[in-house]
Amino acid sequence: MSALGAPCKIYYKDEDKMKIHSKVTDKKLIKDESDYFYNYFTLGMDILFDGSKNTVKKFVLHSNYPGHYDFNIYYRCCFELNLKSPLDNEFQITPYTKWDKVEEFLGDTYRKPVVLNRRSSTNATNPFGPTFCYGLNNLIIEVMPSNNYVASVTIFP
Repeated sequence: MSALGAPCKIYYKDEDKMKIHSKVTDKKLIKDESDYFYNYFTLGMDILFDGSKNTVKKFVLHSNYPGHYDFNIYYRCCFELNLKSPLDNEFQITPYTKWDKVEEFLGDTYRKPVVLNRRSSTNATNPFGPTFCYGLNNLIIEVMPSNNYVASVTIFP
């Protein structure tokens, strides 16, 4: 963490839809254990921490493409992620990778996407439209269907 420095912002999750399954009834205790994000806007990434254990739950790497909901909030994160096929072939995903190249490498090994339709609290619609999220092992790759670019990559350690 010292290599990254202080985050630009710390965001505490107000709502965790999975907390409804918690046996804890004391609302203060639940709030004290709320998960939180370290937002590194200038590095193009977020880190989600578990509120009770203070361990990393996920990393979100942003590619900052025009036409994405988060465009111009983050700088582009210059990530390089290597994927391996069952045949030990390798493929590298960067912020400049188009989804059709990833599809070509993966073949039929991935599932259908989940449609992500973001909305802000002040605006009932997202002018950029939905994005598609593809799950691969410990990754979620968010793709913008308008230009086929990778919008973000979420890594679950």
